[in-house]
Amino acid sequence: MKYKFYTCDVFTDTRFGGNPLAVVLDAEGLTTEQMQLIAREFNYSETTFILPPEQGYTNKVRIFNRTSEMPFAGHPNIGTAFTFASIGRLGDFNESAQVTSEEKAGLVAITVHKEMGKPIWCELKAPEVLSIGKTVTPEHMAAILSLELDDIVTQTHRPQVASVGLPFIFTELKDRSALERIKVNTTVLAELEEGIRPSLFTYIHSQDDFDIRARMFAPLAGTIEDPATGSANC
Repeated sequence: MKYKFYTCDVFTDTRFGGNPLAVVLDAEGLTTEQMQLIAREFNYSETTFILPPEQGYTNKVRIFNRTSEMPFAGHPNIGTAFTFASIGRLGDFNESAQVTSEEKAGLVAITVHKEMGKPIWCELKAPEVLSIGKTVTPEHMAAILSLELDDIVTQTHRPQVASVGLPFIFTELKDRSALERIKVNTTVLAELEEGIRPSLFTYIHSQDDFDIRARMFAPLAGTIEDPATGSANC
């Protein structure tokens, strides 16, 4: 059996920039184990597998990182919708088209936009409302990030698990120097209790043209650092 796939770069208008994604079309017949092996072979942070819908929406999408299946992720949904638009699977549309994908975390709605002379762009609605989980002590978070304790900002919130379909530990840092000095200690990260071992989203409130500057790490899923993240930014 042969399967067609595309690769695309998300969150960029430059080829080989942004966050790469592999999209495997018409993936019926592949087992979960085979999907995982294919995702590991691509070696991107995520690979999507497109299946017929089970609930009457556009499609069913299964998302795999290098080590496991994911309930939801942002850049794979954006990239999959973009690929559909690019190869004509959304038909001929003028200004916008809607894609709704059935996923483990729920329904993910993506609006695909195009304007004359501009790149196709997409807007995503996360499948879940914001939920807040457990906290991590600043001391533990400093050890995970290989930073000093005073690099961790806690006035607004302690290091905190939050999710709109995929959990992250959100940690605010004091300045750009701290953001740049992060070296994730995977041994300490792996020692966190089982229910509190998601990916890491670290950020600062920026004093320039950007609202925040951020870095995302998912080393336990095989991604040392992600170039860009959709689900954490959601």
